[in-house]
Amino acid sequence: MGRVYDELEPVDVEGEKWDAPLPLGPEGLRYGTLPNGMKYYVRHCAKPKGRAALALAVRVGSIVEEEDERGIAHIVEHLAFNATDSYSNHDIVRLLERIGAEFGACQNAYTSADETVYTLTVPTDKEGLLDETLGVMAEMAFKIRCDPADLAKERGAVLEEWRMSRDAQGRLQEAHWQLIFTGSKYAERLPIGTEAVIRRCPAERVRAFHERWYRPQHMALVAVGDFADLDATVALISARMGGGASRSTAPPPPLPLHPVTPHAEPRYKVLVDRETQHPSVYVSYKHPRMRISTPADFLQHLALSVFEIALNTRLYKLTRQRAPAFASASVSDEPLCATAGSCVLMATALEGQVLPALEALLTEVARVRAHGFSEGEFKRAVAELVAEVENTALEADQGYSTDIRDEYVRHFLNNEFVTGQEYEARLSKTLMPQITREAVEACARRYRPSDSCVVKVVDHSRSCSEGQLTQVVERVAAAEAAGAIGPWEEPEAPEGLMEAPPEPLPLEQAVLSERHFPAPLDVTELTLCNGLRVAFKTTSYMRDEVHLTGFAVGGLSEVPQPLFYTSSLAGTLAGHLGVFGFPPEVLGDILAGRRVDLDISEGAYYRTMRGVQSPLDLETAFQLVHLLFTTQVKLQQQEVDNAVKLVRQGIEAQLRNPLHAYHQRVRLVNYGGCYYFRQLTLEDFEAVDPALALAHHNMSWRNPAEFRIVLTGNVDRAALEPLLCTYLATIPKTGLPPPKLPKEVTPLPYSFPEEPVVEDVKVSMVSPVAQAQITFPVSLSRPVAREELVWLSLVCRALETRLLQKMRFVAGDVYTVAVSPFFGCVAPSLDGDPAGDIAVMFSCDPANKQRLVGLVLEEVAALQSSEMSEEEVATLVNLDRLTFENSQAENSYWHDVVVTGYQSKSYQLLGGDLSAVYAKNMEAREKVLGGCTPATLRQAMCRLYPAPPTSRYTAIAMLPRPPGLFHRIGAALAARWFGTSGSFTSTALAPPPPGGRKRGPAAAEEEEDDEEEEAALAGAGVRGSLWGRLAGGGAAAGTAAGTAPASSVVAAAVVAGVAVSAGLMFWAKARRR
Repeated sequence: MGRVYDELEPVDVEGEKWDAPLPLGPEGLRYGTLPNGMKYYVRHCAKPKGRAALALAVRVGSIVEEEDERGIAHIVEHLAFNATDSYSNHDIVRLLERIGAEFGACQNAYTSADETVYTLTVPTDKEGLLDETLGVMAEMAFKIRCDPADLAKERGAVLEEWRMSRDAQGRLQEAHWQLIFTGSKYAERLPIGTEAVIRRCPAERVRAFHERWYRPQHMALVAVGDFADLDATVALISARMGGGASRSTAPPPPLPLHPVTPHAEPRYKVLVDRETQHPSVYVSYKHPRMRISTPADFLQHLALSVFEIALNTRLYKLTRQRAPAFASASVSDEPLCATAGSCVLMATALEGQVLPALEALLTEVARVRAHGFSEGEFKRAVAELVAEVENTALEADQGYSTDIRDEYVRHFLNNEFVTGQEYEARLSKTLMPQITREAVEACARRYRPSDSCVVKVVDHSRSCSEGQLTQVVERVAAAEAAGAIGPWEEPEAPEGLMEAPPEPLPLEQAVLSERHFPAPLDVTELTLCNGLRVAFKTTSYMRDEVHLTGFAVGGLSEVPQPLFYTSSLAGTLAGHLGVFGFPPEVLGDILAGRRVDLDISEGAYYRTMRGVQSPLDLETAFQLVHLLFTTQVKLQQQEVDNAVKLVRQGIEAQLRNPLHAYHQRVRLVNYGGCYYFRQLTLEDFEAVDPALALAHHNMSWRNPAEFRIVLTGNVDRAALEPLLCTYLATIPKTGLPPPKLPKEVTPLPYSFPEEPVVEDVKVSMVSPVAQAQITFPVSLSRPVAREELVWLSLVCRALETRLLQKMRFVAGDVYTVAVSPFFGCVAPSLDGDPAGDIAVMFSCDPANKQRLVGLVLEEVAALQSSEMSEEEVATLVNLDRLTFENSQAENSYWHDVVVTGYQSKSYQLLGGDLSAVYAKNMEAREKVLGGCTPATLRQAMCRLYPAPPTSRYTAIAMLPRPPGLFHRIGAALAARWFGTSGSFTSTALAPPPPGGRKRGPAAAEEEEDDEEEEAALAGAGVRGSLWGRLAGGGAAAGTAAGTAPASSVVAAAVVAGVAVSAGLMFWAKARRR
């Protein structure tokens, strides 16, 4: 590799050290046992500054439940936040939010089959806060109150979580869980439990479970953060936790172990659920859970990683063949439970092709057993792993406290080694030369039919039988035994992206002009000779990270409506052919071992390229940019036919999703029937012209003078300038018209209804659940739009907090509720007041829908007519400040500031002064936060929401279509025989996750990412980050630059491989609060 990797010092693993446990580290870690038997881990981490990530890990999950306790471990987890000796009904949540731990993002928990884990992230920069938080965690550990009144309040939220798990994916996952664990207690111990227990278990039983199992010997407290004194932190933990004990005086029962019994004969199952969107094949091979605690274990883990990289690359190449057997496929090693793991082969099949997909999967693993990997495959896979190791080394001291905390949680629960990133990188480099092709290829022997194999097909209709699955497995085994499976034919791939780099221009010729925006932005902008502008900001937040975004004004709103769907699918079709001059599978081989990422997209008003690069691979990223502009993608009928087949299957799959008709109606109503938000239909797709689509793509990515590229991160100007001269300045000029100005952009023709609209969209669904979205129009006065955006953030947070209190914590009617603003339709050409909307979204029992919609309207009216308390307002402001402080230590924040600043209306109005845009935004922010009082917040509610709220809004709900007579009879009998409610769904089978249920808002910190913001169509279209728009400044900063049309979101998702990945085995740990 010749870079940081080569400089890593080796680790001595000779002799007895080879099989000895790796040291728990790094140096400075405080680890020990309190007098009552509880373990503790304390470590310093300054990222984020002034914060600490805490976890209470309990080795107790649903596996210890008796038959009449199924779901109680999860109920106890819920009660921990709402009912302890010192806190009642939301008091803990309010307390933690008051000190800066936001509900969901900073207060969370999950229950799995084997453990329950509570996590908090709190400030450390104020005296007494850490001690107060540890007091809360001590209450969670030992003083959970299980009174009937407490339990009654929490049943509703748990039931709603159970209801949310009854969608197609949840049903299939449950069936999968039961299938793979047949013969084990795990099969009947999904953490969510049963509806009967959730509804009717008595408080005494819940209390007895808590007292029996919540023992300090089964617990660990992990604290990782910006601590001034680690020993003082240990003393606080000891004082708060060291004397804790169960209320029960009985000796603690031993924690049971439930090994999963191996089986030599494969198990087969065809699972049918009419709401399943894509036919999928899963082949699991169970094995004892791999423990990585010694160098020998770690070498085996590294070899398995190389095997998975190599085989996944090969499986991807199979999807690129003339008649692929599947749309996507993968191999992975997944933990199932405390005692078992599994090797998983997974494929998303083409319609009616599950048997060929299964045969192709099994054949490829058999081919590896028979012939191994080629030298090129092996080297590329090792190069990918080396790149990961180098990234680990570069950012060894830049890890986040939450990530490090979770490592120590896994050490406690599963004895996974934790040595610190630097030591791990050195150990990896030491062991890497010992990874042989033979050892990697031997991993394929873990994938044999006799190795506790479970073969499962998931489809929306019965396309095959278990007997046919058996025949496929036996046919492949026979072919392998007869030597009838030939070797892999490795396609040729060039060594690099370019045979030779372009002749570089002299710097004085390449760069025509330069300007600098001073600190705190500290951004330098260079205008190149071809009109391309490059802005860069150098930071030290992450050593191995450079964010790159390039954008041009003008997107799909400029396309004539008859060509809209053709143009919106241009990126999908071009991407399938290869936008950088190589087919995607060849490009993957060329880029092996390089940390580069560059995706392109087209929204309503902007064309965008973006990705995160290693500074060491910035040259490769710039080569891709050069190729993007100089490649004319040509029509290749075979490749286009494959892409068309995938997109058509995706459209058909959408129609099986109960949410499809609902989301379509929400968009239609809230945007006045705007064509941009209409879902692509098969009829629309038949009219798409692939040749015109590719022509649109080629024209969209041709003229460098239209684009501005922004770089943020570890950017070294001395290294950057030669790359600009070689790759970006040499992109040819074109004779095309001058770039479109923001003021010339064609706005989308959208409008919000003038009168209230209340509708129920009744759809056929297997498990009845209601989805509701109440949407209000919002308009920001242009002269004070900056301030109004800050006010809007506060009033949305205020409403969400109130609704959570009433709908979840008091009534228990919902699992969660979200309030979010959206300005994605505002064009950069708009001179008037920006208009957007505010959406309130939740799911619930269909019987409660009407009442809860009314409650939302009443709460908006209440916040308009009466003031929040001083404490509530202070909490809102404090949470806002803390969130903002954290974000300022991230490259992503500053990158969004620069990009959205350039795109903002303020940038136009302030004469292109990016510093002035940022300064005015910060001034507006401080003005609002400094002036936020109960009275001013109420006034903002009156300004930003319709007053009264019932004067102008939409309330659109998805409800189950009334079932037919036979279904009603079946449901009634089920309720009588099995103690279920009317939502009996035993005929709808499905697969699960292992382990557990996470509680927390959808925006959990580890799951956030920018692409999710841009692709998730949430009712009123794509709802993005308000803070990203505010940072860029001005109300119009929130334009639809990243608002992908419904058609391209569906198509791109399908071509990328839409199916649920093999990682679905983590589902049982899912659903954040």
